[in-house]
Amino acid sequence: MVYAQDVTVKGKVTAQGDEMPGVTIMVKGSSGQGTITSVDGSYSLKVDTKGTLVFSYIGYETVEVPVKGRSVINVELQESSMALNEVVITVPYGTAKKSTFTGSAGIVDKKLIASSQVSSVTKALQGSVAGLQSFSTSGQPGEDASIYIRGIGSANASTTPLYVVDGVPYDGALSSISSQDIASITVLKDAAAATLYGSRAANGVIMITTKQGAESAPTIELSAKYGFSSRAVSDYDQLSTDDYFKLQWEAIRNKAMDDGHSAEDAAQRASSGLISSIGINPYGTKYAQPIGLDGQLVAGATPLWNDSWEDALTQDAHYTDLSARISGGSKHTKYYFSLGYLDDQGAYICSGFKRYTLRSNITSDLRDWLQVGLNVSGTHSIQNYPKQNDTAIGNIVLAARSLPSFYPVYERDLDTGAYLRDENGNRIYDYGKYRKSSYSGYNFAQSMYYDKNEYKRDAASIRGFLQITPIKGLSYKMSLSVDYNSKFSHDYSNPTYGKEPLVGSVSKSNYRTTGMTFNNVVNWERSFKEVHNIRLMAGQEYYEYNTSNFGGSRSGVITDGYYEPDAASTLTGFSGNSDQYKLLSYFGSAEYSYNQRYFLSASVRTDGSSRFHPDNRWGTFWSFGGSWKIYQEAFLEEAANSWLSNLSLRASYGAQGNDNVGYYAYQELYSVGSFLGETTLHTSRLATPDLSWETNLNFNIGLDFGFFNNRINGTVEYFNRASKDLLFSRDLIPSSGFSSIDANIGKLKNYGWEFTLNGTPVLTRDWTWRLSVNATTYKNKIVKLPTEVMWQGSKKWVEGGSLYDFWLYEWGGVNPETGDAQWAYYDADGTRHLTNDYSSLTSDKKVKAGSSLPKLSGGFQSDLTWKDLSLSMLFSYGIGGKIYNNDITMLMKVNGGNGDSMSKELLNRWTPENTHTDIPRLTQDGTSKFTSSSTRWLVDRSFLRLKTITLNYNLPKSWLHPLTVKDASVFVQGENMLTFSKQQGLDPEQPVSGMASFRYPAMKTISFGINVKL
Repeated sequence: MVYAQDVTVKGKVTAQGDEMPGVTIMVKGSSGQGTITSVDGSYSLKVDTKGTLVFSYIGYETVEVPVKGRSVINVELQESSMALNEVVITVPYGTAKKSTFTGSAGIVDKKLIASSQVSSVTKALQGSVAGLQSFSTSGQPGEDASIYIRGIGSANASTTPLYVVDGVPYDGALSSISSQDIASITVLKDAAAATLYGSRAANGVIMITTKQGAESAPTIELSAKYGFSSRAVSDYDQLSTDDYFKLQWEAIRNKAMDDGHSAEDAAQRASSGLISSIGINPYGTKYAQPIGLDGQLVAGATPLWNDSWEDALTQDAHYTDLSARISGGSKHTKYYFSLGYLDDQGAYICSGFKRYTLRSNITSDLRDWLQVGLNVSGTHSIQNYPKQNDTAIGNIVLAARSLPSFYPVYERDLDTGAYLRDENGNRIYDYGKYRKSSYSGYNFAQSMYYDKNEYKRDAASIRGFLQITPIKGLSYKMSLSVDYNSKFSHDYSNPTYGKEPLVGSVSKSNYRTTGMTFNNVVNWERSFKEVHNIRLMAGQEYYEYNTSNFGGSRSGVITDGYYEPDAASTLTGFSGNSDQYKLLSYFGSAEYSYNQRYFLSASVRTDGSSRFHPDNRWGTFWSFGGSWKIYQEAFLEEAANSWLSNLSLRASYGAQGNDNVGYYAYQELYSVGSFLGETTLHTSRLATPDLSWETNLNFNIGLDFGFFNNRINGTVEYFNRASKDLLFSRDLIPSSGFSSIDANIGKLKNYGWEFTLNGTPVLTRDWTWRLSVNATTYKNKIVKLPTEVMWQGSKKWVEGGSLYDFWLYEWGGVNPETGDAQWAYYDADGTRHLTNDYSSLTSDKKVKAGSSLPKLSGGFQSDLTWKDLSLSMLFSYGIGGKIYNNDITMLMKVNGGNGDSMSKELLNRWTPENTHTDIPRLTQDGTSKFTSSSTRWLVDRSFLRLKTITLNYNLPKSWLHPLTVKDASVFVQGENMLTFSKQQGLDPEQPVSGMASFRYPAMKTISFGINVKL
């Protein structure tokens, strides 16, 4: 007789190197014999030596392993591609399975969030989700990017999406939230997805969920990154000192010839007048005229210095990100605590961002029917923010570009080029009073260290809830949330270093906001006869937003180093005001599904806004949606059992509102002033009691598909977003005393396609390779305007056109015979003419020259894993669209540099030997309009950028166990490592308007880090 023998099997279950707690292990064929893995993924089970163990966990492939008498069995689980259908997304006032959701939602890969090296998570979203566009208006650390979802839905009201954190609309800067605390980001794009947030969701919704605790022993996670930052794109190439002097000489010579002087006399004038036109001779006193009569350097002339102002005004920036997190919990209480520190230095001196964060998330089941939760976070940040985005002298980016290298940073001996030093042996900063440019008397390399441009922000967020579940399927949730934000600005101009006369000034201001949201939500869900499922929701919400700001400035600082207003003598300004906004809402939704195959949804919300007259205060918004799992039909049964994993059709239609048109949109407003010492009061705005909501009508239809157990899956969607009752200014007769009045009279449409494709071409025990790509193409169309034509700078708004169409004078090239700049214009019959007289052109001669909107945009991602080593990359791209490059016009000095930097492109200027070029003849006559607004300065905004790259290695468990460490990994990360674009020096990440204007460039960061789990 043979008896069965038992053996105690021990082992560990992992997935991609991570220990897997809670994995179910059953003995195949037994009636309940089994166990689950502990916190570190280990297990122990007594089993027949000839038995088979079955390992299962939600979202992973089930694994069967014959025991075969072994006492140690370790198992590596592979993520199930079918888990796509179980993905849970965050939706208004709850969660939903993505596979049964009737709306349009995109999920940001959590790996992208964790690996981002930006101070604001908004800058990590570019290329992550179809339909979402991220335009970074500044590379300054601490600044948020501008986000647009499915186009631009308004001309004059807000176009910003609603940000929702842990289920409640968030009032504050996204830079206040640490990426290490974010568990998931969901982008809601259509009416079915976002209508329940009503008027605040007209431009889409970005749902951010922070990390929570889980039922487990306490887990401690430590993360550290340290790296280096610099400009992502090198600045424009400029002329060397030698070439600069040659071209300056040529411009002077040509002007003299234009004035009637002979070639010989003009050359003599150019050689003798060259140094005086610039102000300094970098070739030394030995070469009083460094450029000879032939326009070339005289023999032996060599610059005695070559000082890079770009180097002088930039710094070796460092990036530091530290965080500590503790999470865990019991069956009834779960917790998550975190601390974070970020130091993100800017590429330019005196710029950067420091942030300190604290978060505590706790949920507790006080009774089986009663749950409470409290999320509390606090942030303190300091942002050094020098002037950086206009043509003002103080713009640090423009100054670094505009000062040529022959202007020394430090004073030099003009005979030898040696540094001049003070009595202590220190180099003396050169303020260049001799400079012929507008920077005469300035040296920011020294003075900025004595100035202050600082923002201090304090942010606190409290989100608490109480949920009662009296009976199965019925719940009531009450939530109260408060967001507090304080922005303190402190600007100081020192009285010692800078352009004389120096008086010094100081200004301080504070802008404080408080947002409070209180809501009550009831949910009821029930299934009938196993095929019918109904879910109903009803709720009420009250929102109040208060702002308060004040500030003042004084001049005449008594001495350097005293930064407070009391240290200045003269009051130059003081102002302050407060505003309040209230919103009362009622909402509800209904969802029905039949046999988990057919799904219907409907929602409605009515909002009452304090921004409108009581007669027009309430707006009602709604949506309908449906989806159909086609692959579950009988006629596709054979395909579903072999190669078809998913085929679902979704459609939705609904209306959303937009009331972000100003705090007192309907009221008559007055301004207080003074005249001859007396107080005055005058009307500043006419009453508009009929002003009401802007409305977005959104249609969406999408097809989700999956093949071969979802190894290949994706989505194709079409959307049509029609905006009506847009806020525009209607012209009034001059005798009214006002030029215009606000009214709801505009219509706009955004329509296009979105594509998402995911694939897993390699999936083996050791190798996994996942690829994904997304693309968006859409058009922005003006349907109705208050007048036939409206001009917005370089944009011309006409019905049938776009808000972002450039209308400019057409560049006609350079006259090959004369070297003059030319512009083209057309007669009514289409006949093309050329003129070199820019002033003769009128606005009706401007032509449509393309749009600033990309024709196609998106991103593609690659995740490659081999055993414990992984490499992840995200590329973002844009194809088509135009940028108007104001930056380069500042360097195209065809009148001669005269002390301002000149572009290297000027080497290709027109000369009698080089007649076929697009750069005119150089001359100092000062009348050239070459750099005036025209299509000459439009650039294709197409680009490809390696947004993030991460190389990660999970350290072997055998190294960690003696150290009582559960997991540890080391990594190298890069942000904005590679950029390919159409024009050298131009950062393709420009505002949606397409206007490049001396902005702080995007940052490239490479860092090294470690993650440890205890």
